[in-house]
Amino acid sequence: MIKGIAASPGYAAERVFVLKEAELVIPRETIAAAQADSEQQKLREVLEQVKIEIAVTRETVRQRIGEHECAIFDSHLMILDDPTLVEEMDKEIKGENKNAVWAAYHVFSGHIAFFEQLDDEYLRERAADFKDLRDKIARKMLGIADSSLDQIERPIILVTHDLTPSQTARLKPEWIKGIVTEIGGTTSHSAILARTLQIPAVVGCGSILDNITNDTTLALDGNTGELQLNPDAERINRYQRLQREYVEELAVLRDAAHAPAHTSDGKLIEVAGNIGTPEDCKAVLANGGDGIGLFRSEFLFLEREQMPSEDEQFEAYAAVAREMAGRPVIIRTMDIGGDKQLPYLKMEPEENPFLGFRAIRLCLAEKEMFLTQLRAILRASLFGNVKVMFPMIATVEELLEAKALWEQAKEQLAARQASFAEQIETGIMIEIPSAALIVDQLAPHVDFFSIGSNDLIQYTFAADRMNQKVGYLYNPGHPAILRLIGKVVQDAHAQGKWVGVCGEMAGDPNYAKELVALGVDELSMTPSSIPKMKQEIKQMVVHSK
Repeated sequence: MIKGIAASPGYAAERVFVLKEAELVIPRETIAAAQADSEQQKLREVLEQVKIEIAVTRETVRQRIGEHECAIFDSHLMILDDPTLVEEMDKEIKGENKNAVWAAYHVFSGHIAFFEQLDDEYLRERAADFKDLRDKIARKMLGIADSSLDQIERPIILVTHDLTPSQTARLKPEWIKGIVTEIGGTTSHSAILARTLQIPAVVGCGSILDNITNDTTLALDGNTGELQLNPDAERINRYQRLQREYVEELAVLRDAAHAPAHTSDGKLIEVAGNIGTPEDCKAVLANGGDGIGLFRSEFLFLEREQMPSEDEQFEAYAAVAREMAGRPVIIRTMDIGGDKQLPYLKMEPEENPFLGFRAIRLCLAEKEMFLTQLRAILRASLFGNVKVMFPMIATVEELLEAKALWEQAKEQLAARQASFAEQIETGIMIEIPSAALIVDQLAPHVDFFSIGSNDLIQYTFAADRMNQKVGYLYNPGHPAILRLIGKVVQDAHAQGKWVGVCGEMAGDPNYAKELVALGVDELSMTPSSIPKMKQEIKQMVVHSK
């Protein structure tokens, strides 16, 4: 038995197909100044060719799956159209006298390294976008053909080190019955596409390629992350039957997910989606989400040389508000710092950045930057049911200062006769134990609370959730966490304020019943988790704690 990470639910039992890409060897050459122009021209021609290929892939995905899953490739095209990225590559060619393929590979590798060191799993997985583009550009420049995925014409379980979004988009679900990778996580684009294509997937399986060949048969359980090599006929037949039943159940779940989720004894639980870009809200709607419970706005601020303008932010927020058509859209003000550094801000290195100058602490110091974002959010409020949420609040004083800047942003817009909604709900995230313990003091100043369970757990136990050595302490079901959540709900409800949960705990059926029993009013999660969660809620009976 091999244990990996369950990335896409379902079952499969087939012979494997081992996909091994040719190793890329990138030549590093010093070129003469006279060669720079031709190398730059070569780079631009390849970039245009890659854009065309991505556009073709996008259209294929649109026809096979739907418009909402094309956001992956829209993101790839945006990256390639980023003038600062091209400038970086030009600088390597002309300024450093490097050959084009090395320049492109080196620049993209720098961006990959940036995303891979982030603590936020959603943002960390975006490194896959840059890897996909980097390797696609390098292969094109080196004349290396793409993998042989298109030639697969028998039922198989695909086993590979990693699977790029472009490769995943080329998969034929009629033949690909399962996916296994040595690395990866549940929030990668490949995992998301696998779930959309209803292909069971297990990722993070270590060195599984050392133990299998194309003659190996594999039984895959995408619900538990378990794999079994060369299973007997009984298991093969059972897994294939379970997969047929699962596909039928999923179709029913998605249809039912567009209705509100009431527990069996009548309590309404709002089930929303977490997003990082405007394109992500399409997946929330497709899966029956009741709204956006967490819009991670910092995605607009990362991987750029200057801060996004007020108009640029406004367009992004307004696009989501329009798309959600009156459903709630909670925009979290930027959570920058810690693992997310901005080149256009002077941020001194810190010994412990996750306990340092980040999120609301940074925003209260960089007031003009914060006011710019607040004005953009206010302007976007005209286009839908927009709410604002402040992260990492630890004290009443921080909240009051943030609220004062919120009012100042309103005054600035009024002074230039810019319109915004009169009534906008404001809330805070409960991520720090100090805030959880003073909700009774915070409640008079907000309309709602959203519990960021990921950070609340790691701060409560003083245990880095990315450090495997202390992983045993990262326990969402521990009594300390449940008592904190219960206290937050009780104190908030006592003053008529609602409470949501937007961390990983919210989308986990193992904890959802406990959260609902504690009185939580809203759960926000990865969009693909919404249909199953709504089904779970409808089967619950609320017992007050």
